[in-house]
Amino acid sequence: MCIGIHFSQKLDLQTVALRSRSIWCLRRIQFWSDESTHSELINVGYARVLVIAISTASASGEEKDEEIWIGLIDISQFFSNLNKGKQDSFPPQPLLAHRSDEQIEEEGGNEEIDSQLINNGHQNYNIKDYANRAKGAILNYFIEQGNPKPDWYQ
Repeated sequence: MCIGIHFSQKLDLQTVALRSRSIWCLRRIQFWSDESTHSELINVGYARVLVIAISTASASGEEKDEEIWIGLIDISQFFSNLNKGKQDSFPPQPLLAHRSDEQIEEEGGNEEIDSQLINNGHQNYNIKDYANRAKGAILNYFIEQGNPKPDWYQ
């Protein structure tokens, strides 16, 4: 019985480590990617992975707060790149943003992000602010030239 419990705990740790490394690799791919890579990421469900990353980090403690905070930054940046483009060589991709939004909805991501709006988190991680930014990037509010821009609109 003890061997089974020990094996299960070891497997859980390996799973967490693998998930963490996989998300890190995907984050790097997304950061350095071009238009076609973004399309491929969406085809394989990258938006779902982003939601799962903040969902599985929903325990408590500073380490979990950091994972949630980074996950919200990833979501915000990913949707911002799709909605507004990234540098001159990467134009806005509204259709890809829409497909990603659908993945977020299917995974329950909007509710997950909403739940972070009340997360005070550790003092080093402004989770509420980044939950608002992620939400804003997903919703891609139309900002008219003369209107004041919300804090999350960068």
